[in-house]
Amino acid sequence: MKIKRMLTFSIAAVLIGLTILLPGELSLAGAGSSSSLEELEDKLDAATAQREEAERRLDSAKEDYADALEEKSLLDGKILALNNEIYAQQQLIAGYETSISMLEDSIDSVEQQLEEQFEVLRMRIRVNHEDGGMNLLEILFDSEGLTDFFMRMDRYVRILEYDKQLFDNYQAQVDTYTRQRDELQSLVNQLDSQLNVLEARQSELAYELASADQLVATAESDLATAQQDYEKAYAAEQQYNSDREAKLAELQKTSNKSYVGGALLWPLPAGNNEVSCGFGWRIHPVTGRQQFHNGIDIPAPYGTEIYAVNDGTVIEVSYNYGDGYYVTISHGGGIASFYSHVSRYLVSVGDTVTRGQVIAYVGTSGYVTGAHLNLNIYENGKAVNPLNYFNAG
Repeated sequence: MKIKRMLTFSIAAVLIGLTILLPGELSLAGAGSSSSLEELEDKLDAATAQREEAERRLDSAKEDYADALEEKSLLDGKILALNNEIYAQQQLIAGYETSISMLEDSIDSVEQQLEEQFEVLRMRIRVNHEDGGMNLLEILFDSEGLTDFFMRMDRYVRILEYDKQLFDNYQAQVDTYTRQRDELQSLVNQLDSQLNVLEARQSELAYELASADQLVATAESDLATAQQDYEKAYAAEQQYNSDREAKLAELQKTSNKSYVGGALLWPLPAGNNEVSCGFGWRIHPVTGRQQFHNGIDIPAPYGTEIYAVNDGTVIEVSYNYGDGYYVTISHGGGIASFYSHVSRYLVSVGDTVTRGQVIAYVGTSGYVTGAHLNLNIYENGKAVNPLNYFNAG
């Protein structure tokens, strides 16, 4: 997670970087200012750099917030699974305890039957004694013969074996039920031990969840701060850009009083007529954000010649962070052409150029993903769709 880094970085950036960009501190009020176009370019360049830095911080804050939400979601899932496991274990323990209770009832029942059978035997022995019951010698002497003796002995032995078998069966049942009860009790003891471990883990996860909730709250706060910083930086950039456009319009009025006339020439040699990105809203190829594109992008090999689209006077040759090196030509009547991302330019401010004259070469300077020319057309300092002035084909 990047929360600690974000806290330090965001505060430092706000205190050091953004304080110079608030619209209320702008030194230029409009076309009547004495600030030069170069000064405005420097300020716009700085404002753009600060806006992009705020944008990066905002993206980082969003990433941290998403990470915090994901961590909390994973903890929620762990807690749900653990709670389900604890519940299942508690249910299993309850089932075992019910079985133990039933086995103990069975043991009591069999022991009761064993006691009753023993009482029957004692009663038989007592009755037999009270009735003058004979012992083995009496059975022998009272028998009418050997056959009669064995018959009497057989009955006597059968009675003893029956009683013994009853006792053995009851005892076997008691032993079986007791063993099953002891085994179940051992399982219950193990489950109780495991349940203690699970409940301890449940307490740990509850603490982790509280930490995750705090992490989400912190990330959410950082995100809100970063969003505000970005909005301030964006507003400052827009303000400087507006001031630059106003100054540009002022320069256009002083450079050429009326439009030079004629149709505009396509700014690149034949075969370089494709427009990769038109005028209007788009997803910026570098930042990935929705942004208004105030010109057209024309891909061309690095070093391709760039032509002046019409006669005019060069009023700008400069550089800024986003556009790289660029040239602006006033054609009079409030019409100006703007050529950016160039690798090299051949003109200077104040030069008079003619339609089709090579003024620069295609490059990759500024904020770009590849070699191309960005062409803007301005009417009284406001960007308009260049394709309204000529057919790219």
